[in-house]
Parts: sequence; structure tokens; C-alpha cells
Amino acid sequence: MSIIVNNTDNQLNINNNGVLDVYAVRSIKSVSRAVDAFGNYYIAINFIANDKNNSLRIYLSDVSSPVTWTNDLTGANAALADIRDWLAEIIEVQISEANDSILVYGWDGTTNRKIKTDANGELQVDILSLPNEGQQTMANSISVALASNQAGASRTTNILRPTGSGNVSSVAATFYSVSVANVGAANGSVLGGTSNIKPGEVLNFSADAVNNYFTSFAYDATGTEFIIIYVA
Repeated sequence: MSIIVNNTDNQLNINNNGVLDVYAVRSIKSVSRAVDAFGNYYIAINFIANDKNNSLRIYLSDVSSPVTWTNDLTGANAALADIRDWLAEIIEVQISEANDSILVYGWDGTTNRKIKTDANGELQVDILSLPNEGQQTMANSISVALASNQAGASRTTNILRPTGSGNVSSVAATFYSVSVANVGAANGSVLGGTSNIKPGEVLNFSADAVNNYFTSFAYDATGTEFIIIYVA
């Protein structure tokens, strides 16, 4: 019997009298040496998956190559050292910007789609025609993406305590949020309504998305008292 063992392209090749078995080196879980009752040394290879030939035994008395795998303790240690080196091998791929390219795909839930670039190598984005709900969802997503790239800005908080009518725009041309609390004993009005904020009620308004703002907030606290807080 003649067995030839080698590592080609990170694959363990075992040629047993012309019959070739190939195993992925990275599928090997453990390797050990042992000797049977007759003094014959062998290498035992265990694989990660149980559907393989676990454990695979290679009797060194049958190995003709490598020649260092002799049927003794020295040969068994040489076999272990070789397989350990094979397991430690790392395949390195050199990618040249000038000569190589890599395709990148994105999963659309059904199919892998290639991510495209334009003639300048910039990411190409196709805007699809969507129903109103889809357009709103896309707009919200874009707003979130843009917001993540915006630098923070310093804002100023302000407070008013009116007992009559007015408009926040008279003290701030633009503002980003406003809250009004009716702390008096009678109904008040905001945004041109009539008696639409009762005593003890608090209303909060925010322009939400980045750089959105208000230009007007009318109120009427005649006969009661408001506390208005706004950020400009």
C-alpha cells in the first residue's frame, strides 16, 4: 500500500494507491498521533463537521510521501508539524487598484443586486417613483441620513410670560421649537384658535428635522397667563 499526502491550494490531498481524497484544510478540527498495539504509528485527524470521515487515520507505515513521515515517533512528530504548518497557512490576495476590480452586491430581499457607480466612480443612486407613502418613507430616511452628517449648532432658549395677545415672531424671526403652558385660571388661545388651551394644559411644538424652523406662533392669553418657552 502506498499513500501520498500533500497540501495543495490549502487542501489536504490523500492519494491511496491512485484513489484521491481531498479535504479542506480549514475543516480540520484537531490532529493527534498515536501508536497501535503492533507498534505502528498513525495520525488521527478530526474534522469540524461530523459528516466527514471522523476520525481519519493515516498509518505512517503506508506513507511513501512525505518521506519524513516514517513509522516511528520522529516520523509522527514530523507529520504533526507539517499539518500544523498547513493549518497556519493564510491565503493573501493582492488587489491592484489599476488592474483589479471588486463587485459589491446588496440584497434587496429577493435578489443580490450590483451596487453601481457612474463614469467618475461615484456611487450611482437610482431614485424610483414611489407611491406617496413610499416617498414619505424615503424622505424620512434621507432626512435621517443627512442629519447624521450635520454638525451641531448652538441654540438659545427663551421664555415669555404674557397675559395678553402676541406672536413669538415679534421677538424671534425664526425658532425651532416652542412650548406653551396655560398657568392662569381661564381658557387661552394659540395659533389663531379660540379658547383651545385650557388652564393647566401644556402644548409642545417642534420643527423636527434638521434646519426646519417656525416663523410664527400666535397666542392670546387675555384674561389668563401663559408661560411660553421657545428655542431660537
